[in-house]
Amino acid sequence: MNAVFVAPPFVIRLAAGSHAAALARRVVSVAACLERLGMPTVRLASGVASQPIFSGDWVATVWQHVLTISDEPKPVDLAAPLRALHNLDQLDVALPHWSPIEKFRRRLDAAEALPPEEAAELEQWSRTELGIGAAGLLRDLRLRCDKAEEDLDRVPWRLPRGLIHGDAHTGNILRPAVGRIAVARAEPLLCDLDGLCIGPPEWDLVPTAHGATRFGRSPSDYQEFVDAYGVDITAWTGWPVLRRVRELQLVTSTIDTLAGRPDVARELAHRLRSLILDDLEATWSRYR
Repeated sequence: MNAVFVAPPFVIRLAAGSHAAALARRVVSVAACLERLGMPTVRLASGVASQPIFSGDWVATVWQHVLTISDEPKPVDLAAPLRALHNLDQLDVALPHWSPIEKFRRRLDAAEALPPEEAAELEQWSRTELGIGAAGLLRDLRLRCDKAEEDLDRVPWRLPRGLIHGDAHTGNILRPAVGRIAVARAEPLLCDLDGLCIGPPEWDLVPTAHGATRFGRSPSDYQEFVDAYGVDITAWTGWPVLRRVRELQLVTSTIDTLAGRPDVARELAHRLRSLILDDLEATWSRYR
């Protein structure tokens, strides 16, 4: 369970759950280290004596609020911050290794362990939208996870393994403004540091490429990102594997939380149909 509260000059992130405390401690250490190195990332709030902050089952981290310009971030805004992150030799923080399939399987486990009422809703939705029971759907997704894991072991990585953001999409980039006036040279900042790990930099290039190939986003915006970062991942032999991994991420991320979310359920059904039919031309939409 997570929540974010914006109370300038602070942004407060709250989390609860079995892994929340350990993750918060790691993120605080990571953020402090990145700040010392002058990296283009969000900053912890100054003047807060000790972070993270604990209260019962909840843990909070407090960040500097960043006043941003009104324009939506573009893919190219990710290029320079990602380059800077990927060029770091190491970070003086113990980080996990990239293991995406493990997280997908945890989501499937959670879907199998839903309370009876939510499980019945998942079953009805799966049969109505996909013509298959929930157990069959989850089994199919597990098999796809197994295949993706095997394929990842054979990927001929091009870039040196190192520090990666782990969730590098335009929703996790901030374009700062100065006071009330936006400035053209304000440096974009990476936010949401929860997923930082040791892994292949190629993974951080996937969301932007996938946005252009699956979500119908601007090819020229993608090309601008490619020109700025210097790598076109869609021209690489490992792209089909990483595309499938990304799509598994985007369907498993909501499979256990559909109850009471009809718009999400409708879009997830569309995504799963295209996945099951191996339809690479279907256009996906963002969850609402």
